[in-house]
Amino acid sequence: MRIFLLLPPPQSTRMRLMACLAFLTLFIGQCQSQFRPPQVEITDKDTVNYDFFRQDDNQIEQAGYLEPFFQKLYEQRIRGGHKVSIVHIGDSHILGNFLTREVRARLQNAFGDAGRGMVFPYRLASSNGPKDYLVETNTRWIGSNCQRVLATETPFGISGFSIQTTNLNAELTLRLRDTATSETRLFTKVTVFQHKTGYEYDLEVLDEVSGQKAELFIEDQYAQSYYFDRPVDQATVRARKLTSQQKRLTLDGIALENELSGVVYHSIGVNGAKYQDFVRAKYFSRQVAELAPDLIILSCGTNEAQGRTDPAFLRRSIQNLIESLQENAPNALIMLTTPADSYLRHGRSFNPNMAEVSAVIRKFARDKGYALWDLHHFSGGENSAQNWKTNGLMSSDSVHFSKAGYAVQGKLLYQSLIKGYNEFVAEKP
Repeated sequence: MRIFLLLPPPQSTRMRLMACLAFLTLFIGQCQSQFRPPQVEITDKDTVNYDFFRQDDNQIEQAGYLEPFFQKLYEQRIRGGHKVSIVHIGDSHILGNFLTREVRARLQNAFGDAGRGMVFPYRLASSNGPKDYLVETNTRWIGSNCQRVLATETPFGISGFSIQTTNLNAELTLRLRDTATSETRLFTKVTVFQHKTGYEYDLEVLDEVSGQKAELFIEDQYAQSYYFDRPVDQATVRARKLTSQQKRLTLDGIALENELSGVVYHSIGVNGAKYQDFVRAKYFSRQVAELAPDLIILSCGTNEAQGRTDPAFLRRSIQNLIESLQENAPNALIMLTTPADSYLRHGRSFNPNMAEVSAVIRKFARDKGYALWDLHHFSGGENSAQNWKTNGLMSSDSVHFSKAGYAVQGKLLYQSLIKGYNEFVAEKP
């Protein structure tokens, strides 16, 4: 690991003042939470009004296991100065960010905004992705993910995806601008994830709008972190060929954060993914550890239920993934979730396997003492997909959910976390 001294370059007074004012706005908004009571109010905007949910059962099971996580949230809310890192890993339900953006926005409103977190140029790997940032490039990339490659071990990292180019002038620009609201977000830290070898081009990170080049602060074999002197809303990653041996640029993922305390909620999803796909990804757990997660949420099961998955194999897959994650990030707590009920692909019939898959996840969490969010149970259990569908909460394929359906799930997950947190706070002396 190499650490570099940051020497801020000379900047114009006017541009520095404008950036400082923008960052001050973020800082003031974040600090407001420190003047609120320790408990967090669940408002009408955080609730859902569908009769088929067993609202009283929307609780985190074995929430006591999460006490260290709740304690850190508590310290951040009343005093500030803490960055709370949550990594939510899953399948296509997580990839689109419709569910996770609901949780992220609410947690950051309650505990402070530490940045957007993990992003990836999914379009360049022929996949859909979130809509709250834009991607531009000057070259063609080849990409794939850990679900498409069926080898026993695959060369994927933190996002479950990777893209690669041999263009020695390659550039990739990410802009935090929501395509629906036109809202922009600022950041100062860019972490580029690579499993770096001597064949990989070197990098530089810059923002042409503000004329800044980010300074490389820390790097190891798996990631490089760059810092801007002033907040930006976009960053360009540019290849730099420094040796004759360098032949390509491979990107495993990018994390965008600021230097404020609060919550950073990383969401990582892969279409069609199963637990075992992340186990097979060679660099996945090691790079997740670079995010210093306080809590890792695992949300798979839908794809295992599309076929008959042996319960013993599913249990081993969950165990193998958690062991790998905790070996690399020993301080991370684990929360498992069960999937909402859905149909077999194309909605031909109810899925006869979903209840069994959920039962395996449920029993595993209870046996191991991990936290559990049992969405399958409190949303109605077996054949409850009909309730989601008749209420307009499922998409046309009857496996995925509508934007409204994912928003409902995100609100329910947030509620369960806050209920557990508030109970923790209420029991403090």
